[in-house]
Amino acid sequence: MKKIKTAVAATVLAGVALTAAPAEASAEPMHCTSPTWGGEYLCGGEYGQPGMAEYGYRDGRRMVFVIGTDHAVWTRSSSASGKKSSWSSLGGYLAGGVGILATDVGGGQFEIGAKGTDDRIWSRRHGADGSWSAWARVS
Repeated sequence: MKKIKTAVAATVLAGVALTAAPAEASAEPMHCTSPTWGGEYLCGGEYGQPGMAEYGYRDGRRMVFVIGTDHAVWTRSSSASGKKSSWSSLGGYLAGGVGILATDVGGGQFEIGAKGTDDRIWSRRHGADGSWSAWARVS
């Protein structure tokens, strides 16, 4: 399972980084804002373009994840009707874009991941009860 998870993490996060134009790949990250979600976050270069990842629940709710200008993962959710929560930090200090590593692990559980300053992939799992696991190294 760990090998599969590592392969998926590398593929997902490589896809995030590869969406930037080649000339941008070594560039300093830009600061972006989303017209839909608001907030200022890192994008471009290692952080990908548009620099965010979204998870959609079957009932229409959504969660978005970005790397904030403080290099922590930040998240915000919306109800099925579109009402948005406040931004909240999931902590960490990341050096690359955030992505969804595993979806629909059962009962609304999923996993996010991002590249740490040690060039390793780190993840957190969202539980069915809405709780988050601690950061754990995937690879």
